[in-house]
Amino acid sequence: MNRRQFLNRSIAGTLAATLSPHLMMCSTANNRQLDEIGIITNTIQKPLEQNYEKTLEQIAEIGYDLLEFGGHYGPSKQSFMELLKSLNIKPIAGGTSMDPLLKEPEKHIEEQLSMNKKYLVCYWPWLSSAENLTTDECKKAAENLNKVGEKCNKAGIRFAFHNHDMEFKATPEGDVPFDILLQNTEPDLVTTQIDLYWIKKGGGDPIAYFNKYPGRFELCHVKDMDDTPKRDFACVGSGIIDFPKIFAQSEKAGIKHYIVEHDDPKNPMQCARTSYNHLSALRF
Repeated sequence: MNRRQFLNRSIAGTLAATLSPHLMMCSTANNRQLDEIGIITNTIQKPLEQNYEKTLEQIAEIGYDLLEFGGHYGPSKQSFMELLKSLNIKPIAGGTSMDPLLKEPEKHIEEQLSMNKKYLVCYWPWLSSAENLTTDECKKAAENLNKVGEKCNKAGIRFAFHNHDMEFKATPEGDVPFDILLQNTEPDLVTTQIDLYWIKKGGGDPIAYFNKYPGRFELCHVKDMDDTPKRDFACVGSGIIDFPKIFAQSEKAGIKHYIVEHDDPKNPMQCARTSYNHLSALRF
C-alpha cells in the first residue's frame, strides 16, 4: 500500500460508522478488507471528457488502484498509458459486445493487450435485444462465449461476460438464461463480471449463485441500488445492497477485482469519492 492509499484508507476508516448500517453489523465480525479498488470510466465520463488528466489525477488522489476503460484519452495511446503509470493506476479490463467480438476477435484482443489489460469483457453476450430469450438462443450465446474465450486464452488474456437483469427472466422453456450461460461455458475459457446491481434488479441472489457456481466470478461491478420503487442506480454505500454480506463470500465466488460503477451519477467525482471511502472502510 502506498502513502496515498494509506492516508485515504485511514481517513475512510474514521468515517466507517456513518457510511452504512451494514458496515456497523460487519465491522466486528471479520477484519478482511479490499486490497485494491477499481473504477470504470463511465462513472466519471463527463469529467474525463472535460479534462481527462485532471480527472485521473483526482481518481488517483482518492485512492483508486484499477481502471476499466475502452479507448484511450488524449493524443495517443502511449501518452495515456504513461499517464496511468505515473499515477499508479493499473489498467484492468475493457471490451465490447458479442457481435464485434465474433466479427473481429483478434482486433479486440490485441486492443486490450496493447493497453496491458488482464481481461477482455463481453458486455452484451446477445445478438438480439434479449427481450424474449429462448433456451436455444442462450445455448448459442454460451457457444459463442466459448469460441471467443478460446481465442483469448491462446492470446494470453482472460475473457469475461457481463450480466444485466434480463438474464434472470425465465425463457419460455422455463430455464434461467444466466444459469444456461454458466452451465454451458468452460470455466477455463470464460469467467463472469458479475454486476451486483443488475442481478438484484433482475431478482437474482448473488450469494446463491456463488454457492451454485463457485469460482466463476472473477470480476465484480460494485453498483448500488436506491431505496425507491424504481430501484434506480445509487452511489456505492448510499443504497440498499448489502455489500459486506456479499463480499464475505468472495473467496467462494472467486472474485479477484472490485470495480465501482454508476451509469449516470449527478456528481461524478463526489460519487467516485464517497464510493471509494465506503468500500475502503468495509470489513467483512
